[in-house]
Amino acid sequence: MRFEVVKTIYKAACSDSKVVFLTGDLGHAHLDDFRKNLPGQYYNIGIAEQNMIGIAAGLALSGHRVFVYSIAPFVTLRCLEQIKVDVCYQNVGVVVVGVAAGYAYSTCGCTHHAIEDVAAMKALPNMQIYSPSNSLEARLVTEYLIKTSHPAYLRIGKGGELSAEKEYGLEIGKGLVVKPGNDITIFATGTIVNEAVAASNILEQHGVSAEVINIHTIKPLDKELVEKSAQTRDAVFVLEEHNIIGGLGESIARIICECNGNKKPIFKCLGVPDEYNHRAGSHQYMLGCYGLNAEAIARQIVELYKKA
Repeated sequence: MRFEVVKTIYKAACSDSKVVFLTGDLGHAHLDDFRKNLPGQYYNIGIAEQNMIGIAAGLALSGHRVFVYSIAPFVTLRCLEQIKVDVCYQNVGVVVVGVAAGYAYSTCGCTHHAIEDVAAMKALPNMQIYSPSNSLEARLVTEYLIKTSHPAYLRIGKGGELSAEKEYGLEIGKGLVVKPGNDITIFATGTIVNEAVAASNILEQHGVSAEVINIHTIKPLDKELVEKSAQTRDAVFVLEEHNIIGGLGESIARIICECNGNKKPIFKCLGVPDEYNHRAGSHQYMLGCYGLNAEAIARQIVELYKKA
């Protein structure tokens, strides 16, 4: 996913000198072309994220479309004040690209786990948040962001995600139904959408027809689609690789609570509880620790839905 994002920005930068790429000392083969061929549009700022955001804001104020690229918790929480004051307050065209959302850096510990980033960025006025589930969506969202001029946070995986089986389009700000269903809705965002689809297949064996909706745009959120699910489904579940406080689940819960309809479905957010994880292991192991793999998701839904 990160390679697709970089390649898309590089392609745009080759034909538009106003597209600029800043990195916080991250490097890989796909960045070499940027560094070698477009030295005036590529800057390695080093491990100085606060500085990097200030530079990005200055370039944006000078008419550039700037992409800032680093590990998700470092490029959000470490420089949150600069993003607030330099970027969002002035409403300038800086895209913050956070690599390795959730527990993607599973073996690196709490410093590298991005489970609070959405909550922090979502609270900033003018900030929009995008969370693609695969490389295709990452490319499509990046292509859209290149053409815009608002602050944005692009939350992506580290690599090795499942690829899309075929090409499809996205409508920014609108949820994407990736699997139809009649009984319940599972809203999911990011790479964990794949676990939601796998869980819905397991749920079919228990007689539960689960619709899966991919929320690739967290802010602005597709309010109309959430309200529709609240009025037509028996239960609504949210799956996210993020703290249950401040994430997608809270946004969807607020829409459901404020909905004018008479029906209020069963609601449950399946995410990371409000605690630090002191374990280390593979990405799948980390998801399993909090019941965020397909089997555990299906089991939790069955237990709650069938008892209601």
